Amino acid sequence: MAVVKKSRDPHGDFRRSMVEMIIERQIFGEEELHQLLLCFLSLNSVHHHNIIIHVYKEIWDALFCT
Repeated sequence: MAVVKKSRDPHGDFRRSMVEMIIERQIFGEEELHQLLLCFLSLNSVHHHNIIIHVYKEIWDALFCT
């Protein structure tokens, strides 16, 4: 469910939200994670896309780069 929210820390909020979705939906595969990124991009303003992509990269690195 999409929720409109004003934030003082959009990076932290997007990160928490993305991690919550990963845990709740048991997302651990590359394709599923990519679909989550597309979902976040489609539900949020272009203004936030750079932050979302940055958070996605952080999570990707944490999951797949050892």
